[in-house]
Amino acid sequence: MARMTRSVAAAFLLLAAWSGPSAAQPYQFAIVPPTGESPFFQAIRDGCGERARELKSVTCVYAAPGGAEARSQAQLIRDLVKEGIDGIAVSPETMPDVTTAIDEAVAAGVPVVTFDGDQPRSHRQAFIGTNAKDFGRTLGASARRWKPKGGRFLIVTADPTLPNLAERIAGVRDALSTGWTEAKSSPLVTDGTFTDAVRMVDRALAGGNDIDLIISVGAWPMLAAEEWRALVAKYKQRIDQAQTVLVVADALPAQKALVREGLGHVLVGQRPGDMGVKAVDLLVDLKQGRKVPEVVYVGFDTFTRLDLIKAPN
Repeated sequence: MARMTRSVAAAFLLLAAWSGPSAAQPYQFAIVPPTGESPFFQAIRDGCGERARELKSVTCVYAAPGGAEARSQAQLIRDLVKEGIDGIAVSPETMPDVTTAIDEAVAAGVPVVTFDGDQPRSHRQAFIGTNAKDFGRTLGASARRWKPKGGRFLIVTADPTLPNLAERIAGVRDALSTGWTEAKSSPLVTDGTFTDAVRMVDRALAGGNDIDLIISVGAWPMLAAEEWRALVAKYKQRIDQAQTVLVVADALPAQKALVREGLGHVLVGQRPGDMGVKAVDLLVDLKQGRKVPEVVYVGFDTFTRLDLIKAPN
């Protein structure tokens, strides 16, 4: 997922309780997202914990900047290495100091893999995530059941220079290259908050009835759930009749609940829990001297309201 607000509650409780490696728990791995607030990154943390419990010889800690945690992502990586962590999975911020910290960790003998967002110019040993261009293509193609003849579309994104978001946008455009026209104002770029992402969708809908499809290439607008409910209520008839189709990336529980209520048309969901599981498996392999693939894709799923009513979980 893309980088959002840094004003988050501290998500460092597990790390605070960590006292270093022990014989009973030979491997301790850290999940280091760019922010602890996002439920997407929390799902990755939970996947790591689930796999660790299965193996019984691994413990996961969650180290997230923001809130009461004043340290940057780069400093957290450096401190984890000093404290003897056995491996790190990081979704790197696009800052040179983070790349340097990753390289320092690897040079110190600590395996590092990236997830969700990659930093291929670093010495990280593997990337775990979604094929971003295929993901974007699926976001675009999902509107066909409502708009088989095409129409006018608009994309909502966060920082479009981030490689994974740029690839998603390219995939959307690829899928909609025939029969569709992109609005001149597209993409609308959020200022880095969930509520602003809702404002971007509102802006698109308020622009007139000529927008047939709005695609958010990240989960952001639906993560401000009450604001999203108010937005859909404002344009209820238009959305109920699929005059404008709403497609949003990711399928976190809060998003599924909204679509199940009829407050959206399609979710294309990554599998963050699987990313956490794969992070453990790759770090164990690296610790034990085995080769790992440089890129591991975990796939994604498409959900309509009918899908979610039939299978509510």
